[in-house]
Amino acid sequence: MDKRSSSERAGYRSSCKGPILHCPVFLSGKKIAHIWCAKNSEEYAAGYTMVISALDLEDRIKAVLVWSERMAQAARQGLPPREALELWRQEPEHLEAGGVPAGTPVEELPDEEALGRVVEPGYVPIPIPEELGGEPEQSQDDSDFLLFGMDRWNDFAPETIGKTYDSWTGQPVHYLPVSLQSRVIGYLWASATDDAADFQPLRPQEVVHNRAYGWWVGEFMRLRGSGVSPLEALRSRIGAPEDPRGGGIDADAQERVAASLDELKEIAQR
Repeated sequence: MDKRSSSERAGYRSSCKGPILHCPVFLSGKKIAHIWCAKNSEEYAAGYTMVISALDLEDRIKAVLVWSERMAQAARQGLPPREALELWRQEPEHLEAGGVPAGTPVEELPDEEALGRVVEPGYVPIPIPEELGGEPEQSQDDSDFLLFGMDRWNDFAPETIGKTYDSWTGQPVHYLPVSLQSRVIGYLWASATDDAADFQPLRPQEVVHNRAYGWWVGEFMRLRGSGVSPLEALRSRIGAPEDPRGGGIDADAQERVAASLDELKEIAQR
């Protein structure tokens, strides 16, 4: 009898806390991603972490779809993550999703953060004042920090004008769930018509949501500076390495549309 929970049978967890096993994925001789699984089988986690700079948006989406289906199929078949990783290593190179070169060994890393450094070694986030995303001082309780954090964001807001997307739109918004350590902490959204995109935290907000918001402001500044549209920015984060402050979007996350920002805020209301 399969003793795993129904959620585990539906799919692997998208993050883990301990060591991971991983292999690089190449397409036409270029590294485009890493596939990985938790070393500890009890964590029941596996994923596909892409090299954002390796492919354009359309090709990244094609690759993600192939690997997402492979992972979903392996989970449905009840394969433990380590067996699934071994199976994926043996897949021939796919025309759109690539493959693991023959003879490539499985390597171990201490955690997902270390994998992120391997996947994108040259990535340096745009710096923002540490207090915007840092830990609260021990003398502050959570409610004090929330007020303090929002006041500091108001001080910092002028520095982001013209450097990031608008934080409001009257049009429908496309959105994706953002998770941190397998817990949904909010939604990343973008407009298909306006120059608008932002992070909508779960409500009521907690300290972790302010830290995440700070990280996403910097990330959107980076993306807008590279010239991508809000919708491209949103989709480019699918399957990217999870940040320890900002979280991440699962490779198999389903993009949805809300009729308005108000509707999305209702969705974010816990």
